[in-house]
Amino acid sequence: MAGILELLTQDAFGLLSSAFGLQPWGIYFGGVPVIIADNIVEVQYRQQWSISDFSVEQGAFQSYDKVQIPYDARLRFTAGGSAANRAAMLASIAAVAGDTNLYDVVTPEAVYLSCNITHYDYSRRSNEGMGLLSVDIWLIEVRQAVSAAMSNTQDPSGASQVNGGTVQTAPASSAQLEQFKTSSGLPAGGF
Repeated sequence: MAGILELLTQDAFGLLSSAFGLQPWGIYFGGVPVIIADNIVEVQYRQQWSISDFSVEQGAFQSYDKVQIPYDARLRFTAGGSAANRAAMLASIAAVAGDTNLYDVVTPEAVYLSCNITHYDYSRRSNEGMGLLSVDIWLIEVRQAVSAAMSNTQDPSGASQVNGGTVQTAPASSAQLEQFKTSSGLPAGGF
């Protein structure tokens, strides 16, 4: 399902860019850009995997699993011109940085779905002009767990557990009491 959604999102951004001559760079929510900036000057994307291993005899290791780690993306936005223009960019970033919404990082080549902002910082450097504000935004993929629902299973033991109400306690049978007494070392006649 995620693959189909990603393809539809990429197609939508492709149509938008060809119809209006726009290059769809940025962080989007529901197809709308959320950061107001003059430019995006850098995009970084990192996907990695971890290979688990365990030690065996004589200090050797054996690998047994490969796990995909959530991707992270970093974008650098810039705004110049008036102080109001720079303040608008900072306000748009601050408005979304602390929330838990899932955003899409969009580039002309790929769309990276379902991520959230984990960090942002900004700087102004004299060698770039004090009127230019650069903001770095870091995002990380958020994976949503899907629970398995099993119904109409062939074997009743494969069906999901259903808690249908309160459970009434019942006194232990004489066989259960004797087994408890035997396993705990108590005399067989009573407590």
